[in-house]
Amino acid sequence: MAIDTRTLKTMHAVVSTGSFAAAGRELGYTASAVSQQMSALERSLGIRLFEREARRVVPTEAALYLQHRAAEVVDLLNQVEIDMARLGAGQTGTLRAGTFDSAGGPILGQAIARFLVRRRDVKITLDEGEPYELFPRVSDGSLDIALGFQYDLVAPDFPTNLQLTEVMTEDLFLVAPAKHRLARKSSVDLGDLRSERWVAHRPETPSHQCLLALCERHGFVPDIAFRSNNLGTVKGIVSAGLAVAMVPEISLQHGLEGIVALPLAQPMPRRKIVSATRAGADNPLVEPFLHALRAIAGTSRRGE
Repeated sequence: MAIDTRTLKTMHAVVSTGSFAAAGRELGYTASAVSQQMSALERSLGIRLFEREARRVVPTEAALYLQHRAAEVVDLLNQVEIDMARLGAGQTGTLRAGTFDSAGGPILGQAIARFLVRRRDVKITLDEGEPYELFPRVSDGSLDIALGFQYDLVAPDFPTNLQLTEVMTEDLFLVAPAKHRLARKSSVDLGDLRSERWVAHRPETPSHQCLLALCERHGFVPDIAFRSNNLGTVKGIVSAGLAVAMVPEISLQHGLEGIVALPLAQPMPRRKIVSATRAGADNPLVEPFLHALRAIAGTSRRGE
């Protein structure tokens, strides 16, 4: 027969207190209800558990054995209840996160550190990739949250079951070598760059598509000589005098050695950094992690 946990707790209380009445008071039952539970347990096990006397009950050897094992089960159940409460409160568990390359240091790393201040028992795993790689993994449940981006001039194409939350919006800049012919001008028309060589992200990225749409608006197709999704590589190519590039604000927060942001006469498109979570997902760690992301992003924008 299967012994339910309620009966085990009752039997444990009877052995500990020495009477049905005391056990009932401890558990919120009547003495009669406790007696009925123990009689039913004895019948189901086919063995006597208690010698019943006028004012007390005396556990048999079988009861003492069962009480010892029941104590282990009760302790385990109590710990499970504690663990479930901590999971529900976001104090333990695992958060599976993803990020794109340029957000890893300035945003995500600091957000993880902030998030873990009061959550030392939480485990975080981190994967890196482009939004078109990471967001489907959030959609299918293999990631809990991922950072990605949306570019002006490019229609987003993300799974429909994602919930997107804005983390920050940043400007886009056109950068050139520090000794570029336009570097000292007070105002630059984007059309002045039609004869330049460019370094851009790979064709499947929204950054690349945004650059094409921007240049098309100004009547030319950029001559893309180099491609890299790594912003450090992009800036290195520009610094070496090999090309110009369109880069997000976040990439300029770590120095402009050898490059300059051109003062464009026309307004530039912007990039929105967003977090993706799966609609209906219930990991309690996600919401406090989002708060940490927004706080760090706000600090980053203020330059603190």
